[in-house]
Amino acid sequence: MMNCFRQAWMICSLIVAGLVTGGARQACAAETVFKPSLAVSEEINDNIYEVAASKRTDYITRVQPGASLHYLTPFWNWDTAYTLDYRNYARHSRDAEFNHDAMVKGNIALVDNFFYLDLNETYRRVSVNVTRDVTTQSSLFLNQTDQNIAVVSPYLLWKMGEKSTLRTGYRYSDTRYWDATSIDKFEHGALADFSYELTPKLSLTSGYAFTRSKTSLSRFDRHDVYGGFKYQYADKSFVFGKLGRSWQIFDKANDVAYYFWDAGITHDFEVATVTVETKAQTTEDPQSVSTKETDYIGKIDKVLTRGAFGLSSTYSEYVNTQTDIRSQRKLSFSGYGRHEIIPSLTVSLNATAEHFYQINSGDFPYHFIATSGLTYAFNYDISLGVTYSFETYRNAVDRAADAKEINRGIVEVRKTF
Repeated sequence: MMNCFRQAWMICSLIVAGLVTGGARQACAAETVFKPSLAVSEEINDNIYEVAASKRTDYITRVQPGASLHYLTPFWNWDTAYTLDYRNYARHSRDAEFNHDAMVKGNIALVDNFFYLDLNETYRRVSVNVTRDVTTQSSLFLNQTDQNIAVVSPYLLWKMGEKSTLRTGYRYSDTRYWDATSIDKFEHGALADFSYELTPKLSLTSGYAFTRSKTSLSRFDRHDVYGGFKYQYADKSFVFGKLGRSWQIFDKANDVAYYFWDAGITHDFEVATVTVETKAQTTEDPQSVSTKETDYIGKIDKVLTRGAFGLSSTYSEYVNTQTDIRSQRKLSFSGYGRHEIIPSLTVSLNATAEHFYQINSGDFPYHFIATSGLTYAFNYDISLGVTYSFETYRNAVDRAADAKEINRGIVEVRKTF
């Protein structure tokens, strides 16, 4: 109840802040875009609990009314979106349920070109296990929890000449979960980052951040120092890099220090765009006080006259920084394709293969999912979509005897007003 009250209070505060700020200024032209939508779908899932034996089929009816609002003035920028997701399981594998997906993002110029206030809140469904993003796969409920993150950040923007800017400020974040095993987090701290445009194509950055974190398991202070650059050497082609050092001082564990980074290159070869990137950073983990994720990414994207396709591969490692224990390693390959058969009819195909190297009891080291879809766009922003997906979890690539397999078909009608 307290979490729901806090969420409602935060959203109402954003609305009131915008109205009060707008009323306090001289009337000026505002850009307002409001888009309601409604989606109704019927799904058949032949393995609703995702088990290897004794599979159960269910039919799921979903009704998803929603709306987005964009409001922009010289002093107030507000983006918000909300979708209500009603689900009814015809064979009662679960009770009918209501789920919510909401986003509120606002920026207020309290003093023109100097003093700003960022206000953000998200409410969404996430995976309990950060290494396995089940929310993008077949299940609508297994190993998932609701996540609510609210952030308040006032800051000052110091213009130091025509090419350099210093930002100093404060940031408070409150992360809550609706799962008994997940860890709520509360953070506040100070930040300062400096940017300098050395040339029109080369920019430099540096910064420092202090964060004090509190959870039910531990408290710690974190100091981050970093520097970086971005160089755009051609149209749609650039190279970038950032390197930093983080120190974490725990109250119930040994202090730790580690490097974090984000570096890569994107090059447009005209026939395709190639990106190679590596990054190491802390990631929000419902099951851990502090988790560092390291990724090595390569991808190729090609835009066609009537569609697009791409291939990518990612190797990831997850480390609990408090214990310095690596919880998971995984390698994934994925591809996508989209083609417009006729101006109103589009076909798509997506496929992903994942290999997990550290397996807990009951987990499978291999995961594959392929999804094909057909979408027809009618007049008046009405579309009809038909989707089929096949997903499997296996102990070996070539062995299906003890595997979990899920077939899923969906028919959806969507209207944007």
